Amino acid sequence: MRAQQQQVSAARGGYWPSLTASVSANGAGTDPVNQDFGLTGQVGLNWPLFESGRTRAQVREAEASLRGVQAQQDALRQQVRLEVERALLSVRATREGLAATEEALINARARLRLAEGRYREGVGNIIELGDAQLDATSAAAQRVQAEYNLATARTELGRALGLPRS
Repeated sequence: MRAQQQQVSAARGGYWPSLTASVSANGAGTDPVNQDFGLTGQVGLNWPLFESGRTRAQVREAEASLRGVQAQQDALRQQVRLEVERALLSVRATREGLAATEEALINARARLRLAEGRYREGVGNIIELGDAQLDATSAAAQRVQAEYNLATARTELGRALGLPRS
């Protein structure tokens, strides 16, 4: 962006005169020790008054390029913000999902204890016990998956925030 701002400034410099100066020195003679030295100089001032709007067009072009760079910067800033917000929402959602799987696991283990007690007392059957064991195992697997999802979401949030990987 700074380079583009300098381009605008340089283009605006075309409205003003330019000053040039040059100096040259020379030596002449047959004797290398005793030469005649000459010094010439030139100073010039150039102010183009009629450029057919070339300077104005160059300034406009540089300003338009600057606005384009500013728009790119704004778009990048918005994209980063969106990515961080998305990652933060993902962490919140997976944290809630983990809480729900915790509740499901607690309930599945309670049903398993009840089914085991009913089976021990002879009131329940093996199918009820098998279903309760399957539900408890499934709830535990869902909890592990939810913990993994939360860890992944936290990693994505850290990446979006630009934190170093650990």
